Order: sequence, then C-alpha cells, then structure tokens
Amino acid sequence: MPVKSKPITKVPGHSNLYRRGGGNFYARITVGRKRTYRSLGTSKIREAKQRLAKIQSGHQLQADRRKEPTLFEAIDQVLEFRKNRRGPSRPLSPKTISTHEELATKARKLFPDKLLSSLRDDDFTVPLAEMGGSASRRKQVFELIKGAYRRAKSLGQVELNPLEGIVPDQVRRKERRLPSREQLDTICKKIVDLFGRRGKGEILASGKAAALSARFLAYSGLRLSEARGVKWKHVRGGKLEVHGLEGRLKTGNSRRQIHVNAPLQEVLDEIASIYGTHPLNSVLPTATILKFLRVSCEALGLDPLTHHDLRSYFATLCITSGVDINTTANWMGDEVTTVLRVYLQVNEETMAAAASKIL
Repeated sequence: MPVKSKPITKVPGHSNLYRRGGGNFYARITVGRKRTYRSLGTSKIREAKQRLAKIQSGHQLQADRRKEPTLFEAIDQVLEFRKNRRGPSRPLSPKTISTHEELATKARKLFPDKLLSSLRDDDFTVPLAEMGGSASRRKQVFELIKGAYRRAKSLGQVELNPLEGIVPDQVRRKERRLPSREQLDTICKKIVDLFGRRGKGEILASGKAAALSARFLAYSGLRLSEARGVKWKHVRGGKLEVHGLEGRLKTGNSRRQIHVNAPLQEVLDEIASIYGTHPLNSVLPTATILKFLRVSCEALGLDPLTHHDLRSYFATLCITSGVDINTTANWMGDEVTTVLRVYLQVNEETMAAAASKIL
C-alpha cells in the first residue's frame, strides 16, 4: 500500500521556508518564471536557514547548476522536481508517487550509476531491450531516463541528451476477440442466471446490476470512470453528457455529449424501471463487473471480457454499423487515430462482408 505524501507547509516566522511533515525543509523559489519548491536536503532548522540564505544570494543555485550528477542523482532530481512543481495544493496522488518509485528502482537495477556525460544511448537501449516485461513498462522507464537528462540539461549540468529523438518500442496493439451482439446478450443473460440461482436479494441484485452495467458500457463506449460519474440529470434530450467522476476527465476531448442510440436507450429504460431516475442518482448500477464477466464467459467457453473490451466493442459496433470514424471518435472522447489503433477490431466475418461490397 503506497504511503500518502505529506503536504508542504510554511514554517512560521521564516519567509520562503517550508517543510514536508516532520522531514526535510524546502525553499520556495522561482524557476523560469514559475514558483516551485526546492529541497534543502536537511531536517535541521539551522542548516535549512543557512542553505536558504545561500539560495537567496544565488551562490547555491549556481553551484548546483555546475555540478554534473550521476544517473541515480539525476533520477532523484527529476522525481523531486515532478513531486514539487505542482505545489502543496495539488500534490501528486499516492499511486503516481508509488509508480515513480517503482520505475526508479527498476532503472537503478538496469543501468550503471555513472556521470551523465559518460553514458551513451546504447547504455540504455540494450538493457531495456533485454529487460522483458511489457512494452509499456519499458517505455515508462525510458521516459524517466529521458526526463532525468532533460532536467539536468535545463539546469546546465550537461550539454547533451543522448536519448533525444530516440523513440522506444511502441506498445503493441492488443488484438481482442470481441463477442457478436447475440453473444453479448447471451453473456449478460448468463450473468443473471449464474448469480441468481443461489438465492434472492443481494446476490440476484448484484448479477442483474452487473449485466445492466456491462450493456450500458458496451452501448455507450464510456470509460468505466466516466460511466461512474453519469447521473440521471446528465441524460436529457436524447443525449448523455459526460462530466467524469467528480469532474475528473482523462483528456481534453473527454467532456462531450453522446447521442443515445436504440440499444443504449433500451438499457437506460431497464435501469430506470428498477432503480429509478432521481436526478442525483448514478445511472450505472455497479462498477464491479469483471468477476461476473469472467465467470460467465468461462461458462460459455468465450474469452473473458473487461470494461476495456466493452469500449472496444462500442467502437467496432459503430464502424461496422456505418457510423463514420469522426463521429465515433467524438462519442468516445478520443482522437481518430487512437480509436483506429487501440479500439477498432476487425474479424474475419467483417472482412468477408466488406470484400463482397467491392464489384
């Protein structure tokens, strides 16, 4: 369980001096016209005041800029910068901090702790290629090292970034075996069947809620976090407004309106008949659907589905039904290239039907 980061608070009676919890002191400084925090590297008030005075006079900053760090020092430097640049009012989440620490640990195992200028691009690309694991994790480690060089370069500690312009292996497209519309209906019926036999009440309600939630995601194309934020007041005039969970959205395109299609309207009507339509109530009956999907798909001999697969199902259903790609991308809140590269799946049946149209 990641430890929650403590906020940085001002030290009373000392201008520009701050402290994180009972740990190290920080100086409030201006870098590139932006106000940020700089660790003073000590938890002793006397030393912190002395170092703050040096920074305010300019001597410490000049010395730090001239000192070339080792790779591990540069990693710590960029992570500290990322942690503090948003200020105490908008701290990084514990999950993000934990991910940064995991990436730093992996980098320290893969690469030597030498001065930045003594390392070359193949000192990083070769170990990364042999690292194994997912392409996305390799890319994250690579971007951390690039960021460490970029930060050191901005501070005048190194002149060149050997990784500039190098692009790591791209994340491979995931090929999904999506169900047909009839199979999706069968899966949802199986959920109710399997989780309704063992009794009434909570178990039956859970199965019904999971089946309705799966259909809602499949016919809306919403991300799970977006679906959790949809309330009945957002469904009006034949459109569904996407505001995100507690106003948090993934991208700039995420705030949007989705025109309610026929199968989505059918799901909404069924949810309304069971749970009601109070304006402040959530439309999504439950966000817990993975277990229900997995068990039901296994019982039917089908590949297990996730909520990501249901979003892919929506993209593929739209395109194969004749909806143009731009409209589909707008409904999904993504770029056209992302929809084509990540979500759209073409099976043998679809390709055969497309080939028959060519005369």
